[in-house]
Amino acid sequence: MLTCTPIPWPAALAQAAAARGLAAFAVTDHGPGLPQGPHLYHFLNQHRLAKMALPCCVLTGVEDDLAGPNGAPYLPDSALRQLDVVLLGPHPYAWCGTVSPQAITTGLLRAMENPRIKGITHPVNAWQMLDVKQIVQQAFATNTAVELNLTKITGMEQRLRQFLDWVNEFNAPLMINSDAHCADEVGCFDGLVPFLDQIEPARVVNRTLATVVAFFDIQRADVCARCAPPSTSTAEINA
Repeated sequence: MLTCTPIPWPAALAQAAAARGLAAFAVTDHGPGLPQGPHLYHFLNQHRLAKMALPCCVLTGVEDDLAGPNGAPYLPDSALRQLDVVLLGPHPYAWCGTVSPQAITTGLLRAMENPRIKGITHPVNAWQMLDVKQIVQQAFATNTAVELNLTKITGMEQRLRQFLDWVNEFNAPLMINSDAHCADEVGCFDGLVPFLDQIEPARVVNRTLATVVAFFDIQRADVCARCAPPSTSTAEINA
């Protein structure tokens, strides 16, 4: 995910992604619920990215937050349906920062019932101990991907190993992301090495552009055209 930056940022990100062998990356800025988060207008204009001549496929998206206990995100459905990749994750600066871990867990479970929301970001995090087992079980039940976030590892290695054990036990979809906040971080998967023995490649929804298109049900003709023949390169979906 990225914060709002000047106009040249898509080109810089695409160049970095292509240099690292990525077939695609998704721009998943934080939603409007976070302080100084992008305005709704920002997300309604992401479709313009598809018109840019770039060396790497750019997917539109958001990493929204819980707006309340019913699992609703901050962005309206009219905006979500225009985006390629819709993710949701708890952050301590919006509604989630005012309630208990159990309330957040309940909200995430309800959010996963929304077919627009296809991924839950960093269920294992440093600021709240959520019921990760329950979240992973719901991920399987709703076919929602849960994220291994490679910027949120230090000090949480044991919790992440338990998370991956549950992902395997309950056969939940998994997404692996660098959580890049600048071009230099795009496609940096160095932190993944200690967990490779627990990851089944077929479970990773962003292992290729073709699997991203299938899992997120992306209909854009320009993106689908890049999947023939299928790409063998990884795609970033939380860049």
